[in-house]
Amino acid sequence: MHISDGILTSEVAIGSAIIATSFLLYSFKDLKNKNIAIVSSMSALFFIASFVHIPLGFVQIHLILIGIIGIILGAQVFLAIFIALLLQATLLGYGGISSLGANLIIMSLPAYLIYLASKYGFLDFFSEKIKYFMIGFLAVLLSTIFLALILALSKEEYLYASYTVFLANVPAMFIEGLVTLFLINYLKKSIPDLISEAKL
Repeated sequence: MHISDGILTSEVAIGSAIIATSFLLYSFKDLKNKNIAIVSSMSALFFIASFVHIPLGFVQIHLILIGIIGIILGAQVFLAIFIALLLQATLLGYGGISSLGANLIIMSLPAYLIYLASKYGFLDFFSEKIKYFMIGFLAVLLSTIFLALILALSKEEYLYASYTVFLANVPAMFIEGLVTLFLINYLKKSIPDLISEAKL
């Protein structure tokens, strides 16, 4: 799901960096000292989850857990995922520095949109279990759409590649949905205050 250095045109890389910076600054708006620990924990969760690969046919799917991270953090999801992406790019060469803004949009914006959808009741027409599943499923669906759009905007020849990327991530949407369903059920029973803001 990460875009590497050299893939995007300079216009798309710069434009996405400017947009990502505005989101990052927005995430500091309501950041309190008591939230720093949970932001750090969710950043570590994203960092580690990205390296859990599940072989499925000719592709390998890796978890990103952005649905559950977005539900827990709200606007601070931009900060948490930025830290993880920066560490992945600098320490492990996973993703890239020039594509950091694009990757932040791809990973964080869907997580925040799902948080807003849950908070304001847009998912309430689903039953409880389906709602929890959709939090994970829709987050990856939106992330894949953003990835495909950014690739298509960058170079015309990436248009067909974006279709392939989308199809390859369909199994990941279902796996993320199931994992998110179990995680939210666990959190509601053990640490309900952690997801109270999302009004689940």
